[in-house]
Amino acid sequence: MWIAFERMVYAAPRERDLIVADRLAAPEFDMLYNGTFGMENLWKRLLLQQTPHLQVVWRAPDGKIRLIAESHVAIPSRSYFCHSLSVALGRQRVLFERAKRRIQRATSPCDFPLVEISEHLAETSTADVIRFALGHLSEKFANQFHKRLQRKGHWGIAVNNEGLPRDLSFLRKASAPDNANWCLQIPSPTERFYADPFPWRDADGRYHLFFEDLPYDTNKGVISHVALDPATNTWKAPPHVVLERPYHLSYPFIFAYEGNVFMVPETSNNRTIEIYRAAPFPSAWVLHTVLMENIVAADTTLYYESGIWWLFTTIEQGEGPNWDELYLYHAPTPFGPWHAHPMNPIVSDCRRARMAGNIFRDVSNRLIRPAQNCEREYGSALWFCEITELSPTAYAETPLFSKEPPPAYVGFHTWNRVGEITVVDIKMNIKKRAKAKVIYRAL
Repeated sequence: MWIAFERMVYAAPRERDLIVADRLAAPEFDMLYNGTFGMENLWKRLLLQQTPHLQVVWRAPDGKIRLIAESHVAIPSRSYFCHSLSVALGRQRVLFERAKRRIQRATSPCDFPLVEISEHLAETSTADVIRFALGHLSEKFANQFHKRLQRKGHWGIAVNNEGLPRDLSFLRKASAPDNANWCLQIPSPTERFYADPFPWRDADGRYHLFFEDLPYDTNKGVISHVALDPATNTWKAPPHVVLERPYHLSYPFIFAYEGNVFMVPETSNNRTIEIYRAAPFPSAWVLHTVLMENIVAADTTLYYESGIWWLFTTIEQGEGPNWDELYLYHAPTPFGPWHAHPMNPIVSDCRRARMAGNIFRDVSNRLIRPAQNCEREYGSALWFCEITELSPTAYAETPLFSKEPPPAYVGFHTWNRVGEITVVDIKMNIKKRAKAKVIYRAL
């Protein structure tokens, strides 16, 4: 009944799109839904508006059940059942094909880990459907009311110039009065938002900040710049647009190479990964090269170590968002030629796939990858992961800890540090009549 309602009102996916994955299932594999067999477990998770965890398993010749591929799937609109189911089944098709390729490349069943199967079988009920329907309708009603008064998902940028501890201990603490103060720039909710901050220190030691600047009237991001005050390292001057294209720009990753400064902004709307060169820095940028084409890639981040350039980026697969599958490439120069890592995607998990800033080494020399937690919603929090293995044939990482936004705010999704300057963007729901302001607070 509810599926019929969604089809009638929202033009939801048709029935064949919601069962096609079953027809394509490879007979040598089985699918686990949140640890157990049975499609009903997937329905249950979606009705509860929880993240589906899909696992392709294989009964190896030794009789043991081994995990071949898995994904914690990003569901952008959890209150729409048909679309959520379609996204999950689309990822199921991708996982089956991925499992086939991995089995073909494997040299031994021991290449794959053993998996435990839960005996708990979920059962959906009429009560589950009613609760889902009531939640959907109440959310629709609330959104219609709030959108008249409130700007949801408004982003501002917080800057700290106090030289925070390099052991990242401050990130593990909840917001408290003794935390360092941050200067939070909140643009007018009727005009624009600021997000994706990347600081840079030039050859003279002056600090600059580049970020996504999105005017609400165009809904198309540009890259803006502000020079931090050299005496106080604070944001005082108004920002200026330094890069604009016919398509949306965001996430201005900055790096230096052979005496030049380059930028890799996100250009997923153009289906490219592009590099721009400062000409001159910081006010003008020219297209230097296109790294990849015909690709919907987000938040591309480069990292150089031991003679190898690494490229991390999340890539859209099928109809799902580009929040939950992280791909890795390597090359001898930042301009290529780029070679795909054999373990791609190296992360398939909406809780920590998408990049959230520069990769760096901490005071203990651990290689740290900031990541976005997009499980609750896009850009809801940060994860800091330690990369424990990075080579052309192997990749491994360990999630260390997460950072939730402070009370009254709803998200983080970019964290960066250069020298004494640390920056983060903060998502908030704010009254539309609010004015642009600068506040100081703990995070």
